[in-house]
Amino acid sequence: MTTLAHNKWLGLCCEAVRNNLKKIRVGFEKESLRVNRDGHIAQTSHPAGAGKALTNKYITTDFSEAQLEFITPAVQDMGDGIEFLKDIHRFTARAMGKDEFFWNASMPPMLLSDDDIPIATYGTCNAARIKTLYRKGLANRYGKRMQAISGIHYNFSLPDELWECMHARLGEGRSLQDFRSDGYLALIRNLQRHGWLLLYLFGASPAIDRSYLEHAPDNLEAWAADTLYGPHATSLRMSGIGYTSVVQGKLDIRFNNMTDYLDGLRAALDTSESLYEAIGVVDGDSYKQMNTRQLQLENELYGSVRPKRNAYDNERPITALCRRGVEYIELRSIDINPFLPVGIDVEQANFLNLFLTFMAFADSPQVSAQERDVLAERTRVVAEMGRKPGLQLPGFDQPTTIPAAAAELFPGLKDLAGLFDEVYGGTAFADAVAAQMAKIANPALTPSAKVVAEMKSYGSYQALIAALAEAQTTHFRAEPMDEASAKQLEEQAEKSFKQWQKMEAEDITPFDQYLNAQAAYFCPPGCGRY
Repeated sequence: MTTLAHNKWLGLCCEAVRNNLKKIRVGFEKESLRVNRDGHIAQTSHPAGAGKALTNKYITTDFSEAQLEFITPAVQDMGDGIEFLKDIHRFTARAMGKDEFFWNASMPPMLLSDDDIPIATYGTCNAARIKTLYRKGLANRYGKRMQAISGIHYNFSLPDELWECMHARLGEGRSLQDFRSDGYLALIRNLQRHGWLLLYLFGASPAIDRSYLEHAPDNLEAWAADTLYGPHATSLRMSGIGYTSVVQGKLDIRFNNMTDYLDGLRAALDTSESLYEAIGVVDGDSYKQMNTRQLQLENELYGSVRPKRNAYDNERPITALCRRGVEYIELRSIDINPFLPVGIDVEQANFLNLFLTFMAFADSPQVSAQERDVLAERTRVVAEMGRKPGLQLPGFDQPTTIPAAAAELFPGLKDLAGLFDEVYGGTAFADAVAAQMAKIANPALTPSAKVVAEMKSYGSYQALIAALAEAQTTHFRAEPMDEASAKQLEEQAEKSFKQWQKMEAEDITPFDQYLNAQAAYFCPPGCGRY
């Protein structure tokens, strides 16, 4: 079991930890489909008042033209981050049509056909066309329905000062860049081991509209005529019917060191896949996908967490990682909680910061290929039936239930919460831990259990989320906005339009040439440090 390694981190550098905990930074990325009053995906274009999706750094689109993506700056105060996310919702709600609402849930609404999911468009310049082409590739490879799933990406970084302190004591001849990258990879390995806990505590997608699946799997039950649900499921988004890929399931992506990770990612970007060769790249005068490789681009790699580095202009993500190492992690396993206006709140963010810091502080042995498969199975089991009484988690030396496994983690989390509360003042972190411990003791308190209960009260999954969507969006339209945030969002929308116009007017490179350059330009072996 994981223990809080006082001798490794806190015991050696407790004062530095104490002095720098307030510098932890988090950025939120939240996806949300736009739906009309009938509860169907909106067929309208991206709201003009929200600026241009290609160039607005706060408001863009994900896979679908109707799938909004809201992005906050990285902040040190979780209350400020959540409030800015709310202001983005308020601003966009005013820009949308009055009969359109935010679908504040991870699994999509009723789908009459794949044609209900319009692929996002961004313009006619090459940068715009390649974003749409990438999404066409996703549709042809995985189907549109899977791409209509939404979630929250939680971008987390420990302060540089903390890494510098740790490096001075534990660097063992490594550069600070390598030491920091190794530290984030260790955090990721611990998330592979213990990320199941987040699905249990915060999973909020135990049900789907029946239209999402052509055939109902055996592990789901019917409720009324149009709803399927897992009686004990926590996160169908993270289950076998969520983000899954046969091809990606066989990729050798490891997090034991940067060389292994980047080599695995390079191979996926450079290896042609027979299933995608069968799809083809060009059909007449139009493209069907960017290429036939296992990954068209780095962002196509699914998974619950990724190591990340902000890239420069015209720099591929893998190149940025190779040259400058890991800067933060992107936690991707967070469901949208439909009962929270923006899908997440400060209490959850406080616990996530505590949990991720704990995962960074804890011992983290390397993960073998065999253990990786066992850990993936553990995550699947919790996603599909985590609230089942007496459920045994795979991969332990002896029969282990969720309460037993959690009991090994929470003492260390409580210890660390005490340190956080000393630094921040108050009891917010201890309170966050207590709230999660209550969910372990009583599964009815979990968001997934509440979704099932409310869904049955409303009569269906669709009816519940549609009612919440209308009420929440109407409230956002009526709520006052922070004046500074409103000005910031208005200026960014105007700036995005001007930047988009400039790109549209100045782009003269033939698209075929641009695509070939993009497809060929990724970090080769020997580039940078790895």
